[in-house]
Amino acid sequence: MKLKQRIFFAVVALFIAIGVRGQQREYIDLDLNLIKVNVSMNPEHYKELMSRYLAADTTLRIDEVATVYYGYAATMDYAPDLTYPEIDAAIEAEDYSTAYNLSVEKVKESPVSLRLLTNIVTLVPHIDLKNRIAEFMNLRTRLSMLIGTILSTGTGIVSSSPIQVISEDDMMVLLKDFFEVDKIVDRTKIGNVDAVKITFSTSAREHILYFDKSLQDQYIQ
Repeated sequence: MKLKQRIFFAVVALFIAIGVRGQQREYIDLDLNLIKVNVSMNPEHYKELMSRYLAADTTLRIDEVATVYYGYAATMDYAPDLTYPEIDAAIEAEDYSTAYNLSVEKVKESPVSLRLLTNIVTLVPHIDLKNRIAEFMNLRTRLSMLIGTILSTGTGIVSSSPIQVISEDDMMVLLKDFFEVDKIVDRTKIGNVDAVKITFSTSAREHILYFDKSLQDQYIQ
């Protein structure tokens, strides 16, 4: 796909700050069960945090963004297995304007979807934003907040420190669109952790990245 050949250059500006931060970042101590309990017991507080996130409020602390993202799995709107075939078809057909507009509409229903937010950012070079700059900057900021928070949950390079996500789809977005993985060679489970063996286009050497998507696993069960 032609778009994939240019995707890295479209997102690099977004992730420069995250990459620099990643060299010195501190990892948060995430208790997924506690977050789910807090969201269930105090939905009004969660609603307030979600409203601030939707407004791209950068004063949200990293633990508050974590509550927004991981706490979403405790809401009735959580649907980790959603797919967007109409968006995929539009991208494949290089109808980028339609793909962008569909992604903007769908993200209203799935506000923490990494796939939809990443679509929006990567499609921008092909879109005439006109009077939609503020809308785009809001969505771009939200993606940056989520990525920065997710990457602070673990190193991803050892099974004892996995990167924690709320869906398989978010894991795949990180692998393919953020880490620029060329090929997924194999996958296995180590307890609740997914060990994903990968290669990059620059080398045939195999690496393993570790993810915790136990929230989706619990949802399926």
